[in-house]
Amino acid sequence: MSSSHAEVSCPNCASGSETFWYMAHKYLYDVDQARQIVSDGRESVELDDESVQFSVKTSEINQQHLPHVNTEFPGIIAHIHYRTDEAEMVYGHLLIDGHHRAARCLELKIPFYVYLLTEEESEEILLRSPLKAELQNT
Repeated sequence: MSSSHAEVSCPNCASGSETFWYMAHKYLYDVDQARQIVSDGRESVELDDESVQFSVKTSEINQQHLPHVNTEFPGIIAHIHYRTDEAEMVYGHLLIDGHHRAARCLELKIPFYVYLLTEEESEEILLRSPLKAELQNT
């Protein structure tokens, strides 16, 4: 099977707008907008192995898609914050684009690179979150 045929029949290769959801759809990110933002010439950074492994382990990976992903394109990491049930604010980082590329890099034993969004850029691409919903209801 040729690579182009694999891409046509691969559900992950379908074109169209792309979003990323997190925490059972409580958070929704505009990946297309994130890609536009990081196309500004910024440098990518190597993501440490532990973070790559965690991102892959906690996402849904389509094994059929892995052989033809292009590992040359860096992933994208956004800032995330959420309130726990105890009302504590937790801050962290989240891979919102590149899970299959990260998995492929692990398979090939090569580094995985990412672009980092600022907190402001992360808010800009955040389409839905519990905190946004709280602010809209007040």
